[in-house]
Amino acid sequence: MVHKTMDHEFSYPQFSWDEQENYQPCIKLSFFFRKSPTVTDAFFQKHYNHIHSDLTVACKKFHAVKIARYVQLYQSPGLKGKLKELGMDVLEYDACSQIWVRKWEDWEAFAGSDEYRAALMPDAEKFMNLEKGIQVMAG
Repeated sequence: MVHKTMDHEFSYPQFSWDEQENYQPCIKLSFFFRKSPTVTDAFFQKHYNHIHSDLTVACKKFHAVKIARYVQLYQSPGLKGKLKELGMDVLEYDACSQIWVRKWEDWEAFAGSDEYRAALMPDAEKFMNLEKGIQVMAG
């Protein structure tokens, strides 16, 4: 199926229909989750930003497969409220971790490692609401 272009005057020529997309040679995995109801927002943020990140980066496979990037995003109740005040439909998650890998096999090697299962999943139980689950997006 051929896509019909729309009549649009582009402000930036690099976005025009005939230009190649800016391809980033990585697979980005985004993990959306909520805080455990048994912890405070302050504890959740501190634990996530310090302990969980340390455990993640300390995994030998993190370096062996050359994880390209690891990003943490914490959504505070205050910012959720500000978004709602603007009438925006807010994702009901408290945080999102993003891991960039160059190929799918790198992710499989990291996520399938003994360290990942032994350190990261038990740690998640300390601050994440695992009953609500972790929703994942890859692209």
